[in-house]
Order: sequence, then structure tokens, then C-alpha cells
Amino acid sequence: MKPYSILNNVVFLDIETNSIDNKSDNIIKICAVKIKDNVITKFSTLVNPNRLVALSISELFRGITQKELDRAPQLKDVVKKLLFFTEDFPLVYHDEAFLEGFLKVDNEFLDLIEFFAILFPDLRSFNLEYLLKKFLLNYKEENSKVLSYAEDIIEMVNYAISRFYYENGYSLPMSITELEAWSWYKHLTKVNMDYVKCFIEDKSIEPEKKIVEPYPVFALKDYEKLFDQKEIWRRNGRSYSLRPQQRDASKFIREGLEKGKITIMEAPTGLGKSMAYLLPASIYTYINEEKIIISTNTKGLQNQLVEKDIPNLLEALNLKRDASYTLIKGKSNYLCFDRFRDIEYPENMKTLMGYVYLKRLITEKGIGDVEEINPILIEKFNLNSLINQCNCDSELCDLGVCKYKDQCYYASKVEALKESQLIVVNHSLLLKWPYKSIAPLENIVVDEAHNLTREAYDAFESTLISHEFERHLKEIYNSAEKSGYLYYLSRRTKKDTLPLSEVESWIEQSINQTANIKAAFESYVSTSGISKDYNIKEHLNKNNPKMASIIKYLEYLKENLGSLNIDLEKAISVLKDISTLEKDKRLKILIEKVEAINSYSRLLEDVIIQSEEGYCYYFEVDKFFKWWKISSIPLDVSGAFYEKVLSGAKSCLFISATLSADKGYNSLKNTLGINIAKSQNKEIVEIPPIKPVFDYKGKSAIYAIENIDPNNTDTFSEEMKKFVIELLANVDGNIIILFTSRKRLQTFKEEALEDLKTLGVRVVDGKKDIEKLRSREERYILLGSKGYFEGIDIPGDTMTTVILDKVPNINSKEPFYKSLIENQVESGKNYWQAYANVNFPIVSIDLKQIYGRIIRTKYDYGSLFIMSKFDGNNSTVKKLENQLHGVPVIRKDGYEMFRDLKMRVTRWKQINLYKIMKEVKDSLKKAISEKKRLQNPMTFKEIEEFINEFMSIEYSKRNLKYDANIYLTSGVNIYINGEILKLEGANRIKITQYFKDII
Repeated sequence: MKPYSILNNVVFLDIETNSIDNKSDNIIKICAVKIKDNVITKFSTLVNPNRLVALSISELFRGITQKELDRAPQLKDVVKKLLFFTEDFPLVYHDEAFLEGFLKVDNEFLDLIEFFAILFPDLRSFNLEYLLKKFLLNYKEENSKVLSYAEDIIEMVNYAISRFYYENGYSLPMSITELEAWSWYKHLTKVNMDYVKCFIEDKSIEPEKKIVEPYPVFALKDYEKLFDQKEIWRRNGRSYSLRPQQRDASKFIREGLEKGKITIMEAPTGLGKSMAYLLPASIYTYINEEKIIISTNTKGLQNQLVEKDIPNLLEALNLKRDASYTLIKGKSNYLCFDRFRDIEYPENMKTLMGYVYLKRLITEKGIGDVEEINPILIEKFNLNSLINQCNCDSELCDLGVCKYKDQCYYASKVEALKESQLIVVNHSLLLKWPYKSIAPLENIVVDEAHNLTREAYDAFESTLISHEFERHLKEIYNSAEKSGYLYYLSRRTKKDTLPLSEVESWIEQSINQTANIKAAFESYVSTSGISKDYNIKEHLNKNNPKMASIIKYLEYLKENLGSLNIDLEKAISVLKDISTLEKDKRLKILIEKVEAINSYSRLLEDVIIQSEEGYCYYFEVDKFFKWWKISSIPLDVSGAFYEKVLSGAKSCLFISATLSADKGYNSLKNTLGINIAKSQNKEIVEIPPIKPVFDYKGKSAIYAIENIDPNNTDTFSEEMKKFVIELLANVDGNIIILFTSRKRLQTFKEEALEDLKTLGVRVVDGKKDIEKLRSREERYILLGSKGYFEGIDIPGDTMTTVILDKVPNINSKEPFYKSLIENQVESGKNYWQAYANVNFPIVSIDLKQIYGRIIRTKYDYGSLFIMSKFDGNNSTVKKLENQLHGVPVIRKDGYEMFRDLKMRVTRWKQINLYKIMKEVKDSLKKAISEKKRLQNPMTFKEIEEFINEFMSIEYSKRNLKYDANIYLTSGVNIYINGEILKLEGANRIKITQYFKDII
């Protein structure tokens, strides 16, 4: 007989909250199941939250109502009863940290996240919903028991333990025996294997196999005509709708591949640009057997390509067995089996669990991608320090001589690179591309190409950062800590000719000079009266008398490095003559370290002399003077980029949702050497920006606020707080506020936090908080700076409002931009022309990216508020308006602005209503007919309620809210938020006709 629970003498807990935030004041239900001597006892109660809450569909499904919550007992009383029920048994719960926040007990906690991480380290997520779907066959949330998730958790744990033991030959792996002190250990070792076998036998029943229709054969040579073949895209139940813009874009991309062109294209959000280039790329690589490198800027897009878009497309085209693909990253993103073996065995339990987790991940699951480790485990298992000790060292790693090559995850990625036709990378790796012998840069697709220019400048910049430089020196020789490559090699030889004391002396003097340079920077900042609100970043001008001491100490450092380098070369010469060190990889690394010292010396010389034109020399100092940095960055990277990337390419596509500036691509072409390619007889094809797929003009607006000055930080924060509070009363949902200045962000946060908290609005500012913008249960305001201008993708109406503190023009005092402007002034342009030439391509793309946060699907709508003066008479503003797809810019104040907004939102919702009614008309008609068949007769009120219920579900599918106050009557009126919106003319006829057809 199959047991109810494999675990005995434990209590399974489930606590339901009505919020994304797991906080005790959001608890609305507590359930528990106690297994005592294999006897089952159950506990379940609602909890009074002492406030009105918005109940989700799943909560309503379980029968929870506000009236019941108001009558429910207080949390403190529920906790007393719960403690009596649980006795002293261990508590099984999804996240121990939440329990410890309000349940002060001596009971042992059995954390399910720890349980699944150690038993199944290859899992990518530890969200409870994910785990339930992963381990329970045919699990669906709406089928959860009335007792909440507690019984589902028991069943999930039963199958998880059974599967774990089945996969490990019904025994505990040796790696887990290292965790004897772990709270789960004694429970896992007491498991009855007969129980395990019961669940394995039950689980082995395979679900009924889905019958797949024979695959239709299509002519792949027709390329973009395949977009018209709906049967391809609808296989396996996928939705599909033809987008002519996508098909047309794909044609240009295909021609670029076939004819060896450089193609530049702005493809707007919603076009489906990934599929527009993946379709021709997949077919081209299959037919011509040539590799295609796809470079992106963000990890999110890389993962989307390799986990979803590419495999789905290859399956649709029946090319899964004929075209392979891979994602490769920089070496430091991978875990090294060799380095893991050198980690000192942890003493504390938390780190030991992390050690065992990594050990099972690397050695037993064969996974070595650091980014596949769920962030929740980083803190839970102290993984940061462990990962730093065992990630792949680009200097140490040599696959040619590595004895663990067959077990190495990175080695397997390099092997996959050899075999793959579609290779996904990031921009940074593309600019370095160390794999030309394996995968030459012949055909390149650069997605998110608007980010590539900044990445290119970064790639060709030379820097010396004080703390990294000091660490580099100590990695060469450090007798005090008995470390360093030269120290290690010296211990392997009895030669007394090695100049060890000289090397150590020069290293010590060089480190002392870094301290002197820091003091010189600190003196310069203090005597110049420079603000220390931010890191200090300025031109490093050798002719500025105030910087004389900085230049002097940089010269001393250069001299020290010259002497150090002479003695290091002597040491290497001796070591090379020792036969036993010939194959020692540490000697190879030492040689590379010395070459790096040479590059530091060259940078110091460049910064001191500053004889080479076309470079920006600058310094940056931490505002707390913890470190300093000097840098040399070329103002023209076109030649370097052409040589590194484009010179050997047969074809290249540059594509992004925001790529043009002033309706052209001149900035991109000039910066990335595309014009050089043209002089080498490469054909350049510039596709005019494709018209938007979404109705930006009809479903969004920009509001320019004219009476607030962002440059007066204190006054601005007070005025902006008042504005945001008024705005909250006039818009629904969550809000993003973007700042071009971190200081303004922080000042506003300090000014507004308490007032917003009083209103029940939560202020968040972390990347992990972006998902909270999807919440309907509570209101959130996300504060973000430059890093949030792109990458936030919140479809639907939970977030329809973005506020921007100021148009994101460049800071002309920032050394790099200042140098670019001065360079153009020297070539004959006046200052404002030069500033506009540098500024406009950047501000144009940034503003389009910011605006792109609002509309992500055809149902989205919303508004952008610009708090600085967005003057319609300003020539730059006029050009920016032209870049924004004809979106109306409204310049009104106070009452008139919010009145205008309310009218527009009503209209946007009305457009959605008509759109959705048209889409669901046939299915709704069918559903009502079926309802009438089962329940006849139906009153008009019952039909109306059924329509509301049906429409609510359809709205939810589109990430929209169908409010109980937004419903249809006999066709005369629409009620919105309790107010009747009178419909006249064609609109009234549409609604009336709709009801006649349905009813």
C-alpha cells in the first residue's frame, strides 16, 4: 500500500500571502498537515489581514472572500493554535527565512529550497509553483486542494525523494554524506525504500502520448515565404499571426546573407526581429554549411534565443537534426573542475552546503555555467566566495594540457562551438573573439546593435585601476603570504641566481607609489573644491599645474615598473632553462603577467607624455578615495573595430529596435568602421526605419511638465513628490520613475518615501524588483537610473506610466564626451554643432528606449511624463519628437493635463474593448450557446454576468484587467469605474450590434 507521506513525524506548512512580498502582515491563510507516527492530522484557518485586500483568481477559487477574512482570527491567535498543533515536530516549509520572521519556535525547520538545491542541483528555479509543476504529473494551480498547497507539497516531496533515490541506485551519494549536520540528513537516511518503490512504480505510468500530425514538407529556398505557411508556426499548439513587416525585414536580411552585404536595420518592438533574422540564418547555414555568429548585449536575449527561439524555429522547419546551435560566454562564466579541487574544505554549515551543491553540480550533473545558478542560492549557501575560487581562470586554463578536459564543462562548450552552425555570444566577447581558428567571423548578426558603440569604446580602452594593479603585482611574488607564480616556481628550483629580493623590493616600491598617487589625487580634489557626491572623473591634463604632483608620482611608478620588468625578465630567462619547468603552466602565466606589466608601463607613458592625438586621457577616483583609475581611450575606434570584426566578414547585420538617429545610421557607420568597409567594396544596405507595429500615436502620449527645474535638486524633489502623489490619484497601476542623475534619485527617495508609504505605495529600486511591476495586489513605484532605460518588459496594464526626470542629454563635462566635442571643434565646427553631433545619436536612442518601456504588445497603452522643460521650440526637441513615431506631446499644467490623460486612458481602454470583442466574438457566441443548452432559459442579467466572466478571462490572457466596474449593458453604455461613458454614432452601433449577434 502506498503511504500518504514518505516522511514521518514532521509537519508540512503552507502559508498564503496576498502579495508578491512575503511579509507577515500579508498572511491571509495558514494550513498544516501533521504526520505523527504515520497518522495524518490537518489544520487550516484564514487570517485577518485587518485591511481590504485584492483577492487573486486562485484565492477566489479556493473560496476565500473579504467577508470571511474580516471575520477570521488575528495572526497572533492563529500562531498560538498552530504551535499547539505542531508540537515539537520539524516544520517543512518552502522558505525558512520567512518562517523565522514571525514564527518564533524551537522546532527544527526543514527548508524545501535547501532540499531541492542539494538533491537536484541542476534545477534552474526554486519557486514553489515551478517545483510543483516539475515533480507532480499534470499539476495545475487551479486544481490545488481546498487545504491550499500543503497536500500538494507532501505529494511533491514524496515523488522528489523517490526520484532522487531511484536515480542514485537507492543509496545516498557520497557527496551528501558530507552533510551529516544538515537538518534534512537524518530524515533522508531514515527513508523506507519500499515506500520509495511504491511512488516510482506509480510515477512510471506514462501519460497518453500526443499524436503528432505528419510533418508537411516546405521548400526552404523560399525563405520569407515560409512566414505565410501558418501550419509551420502553429505546430505544437503555438499561436501565430502573420506580420508583413517581419516578412519584409526577413527578405532584406536573407539578401544580405546571400549576397554578402552589410545590412543596417531599425526593427521596432513587436515586429519579431529575432525570428526575422533567425529564419534566413537557420536556412542559410543549413544550405551553405557556414557558421553564423549572433551577438547580443543582454543575457536575457541570449537565453531567449537558445532556450526558446532557435529550438522552436528549427523544430518548426524540421531542421532540428541538421542545424545545431550553442551559446558561449567568456571563460570566467564557467566553473573549473581543476580549481574546485583546490578549495579549502569549509568549516561552517552554510558554506559547506554551498560546497556540496557546487560539487554535485560540477562533478555529478556536468553543469558549469555560473549564470545557471539561481540567485537565491548565492546568499543561502555563501556561494560568491566559493565561485570566485573555482571559476575558470583565463590565464590558468589551457585545454590542450588540462588533465580534466573530458570532465570540463568549458571544454564541452568549445567542442560544441566547433560543431555548431548558429553561435550566440555577447558584444564583449565578439569584440575579443578568441575562437577565430574554430569559428571565423564570416557571417555576423548583431542584435541590440545600439549598445555596440559603447562596448567598442570600452573594448579598446586601456586602464590601470589601483586595487587590481596591486593584486596583479602580488600574484607575481609575495613572500609574506607565500604566494605568487614566481614564488611557486622559485620553490621548484634550487637556483640561487633568481633576483627574488630585487623583484620583491620593486613590487613593494610600486605598491607604495600607488598610495602616493592616491594621496596626490586626494590633495587635488580637496584644493580644487570638487564635490564628493559622486566618484570624481576628469581629464588628466599634464599641462594643468594642479596635477603636477599626480604626473610626478605616475612617472615614479613607471620607473619602478621598468626596473621591476628588467628583474622579472632575468628571472624568466633562468626559469626557461630549467627542463623540469618546461611544461609547467605557471611559467607560461608568469610570462603573461610580465607582459601585462609592460602594458601598464606603456599606458603610464602615454598618460604622462600625452603626445598621441585622438585620445582621451582621464582619471577617476572613488568618492571615498578607496581606489583610483587612469585611462586612455581612443576617440576613433572605427579602424580597430573594422580590423577586429568586419575585415574578414562576408556578411553582417546590425539590427535593433532603436538604431537610427535623425532617421539615419550615420553615427553607427562612422563609429564602427562601416564606411571603411564600403571603401573596401563591401555593399552597405541601409533599410529605412520600419514603421511601428504598434499604434504608438493612437495609444500613448508624452506629457511635458514645464514649471519644474530638475537642476535645483532640493526644490525639484519636493515638487516632484507632490506631482507623483497627484499622479497616483489619476492613473492606475504601477509606475517607473527614471533618473538621469543618481543624486536626484536618492534625494527624491529620501523626500518621498514616507509620504508614499503612508499611501500604501511601495518604493523599490533593485533589478530583482522589476517583476513586482506585474503585481495587481499592491502598488509599486520603481526608481531607476541609466541601467533601467532598457530591459524592462512589463506587458499589459499593471504598468502604464513612466516618469523621466530630465531628457537624457550627455554631460558635456564628462571627459570622454568633452574630448569628442573638442575633437569636432578642432575640425572646424562651432561648439553647439559639435555638441549636437555627439549628443543627438545618444539621447535619441536613449529616449526611444525609455519610451519603449510603455508599449510591449498591441493591447498596451500608456504615457511618459518628462519633468524637465521639453520645449517644443527647441530644435533638438523637435528632432526628438520626429523620432517618437508621431506620439502626441501635450504641454499643459495641473487640472488640464490630468483631464486630458483621463480622456485618453478612457479612449485607449475603449480601443482595447473593441479589439478584444472582435477577437473573441465567435468563441463567446459558442460559449453562450453551450451555456444556454445547459441552463435554459437564461435571463439577460445571467447572460451579462456570463459575458463579464468570459471577458475577464480573456483580458487576463492579454495581461489586462477586466474590472467588475467595466462591463457591457444592452449596448447603450459602457460603465468605467462607476461612471457611464456615453457612446455615440458608430461606437454605439458597434456595441449594440455585438450584443445582438451574441445573444
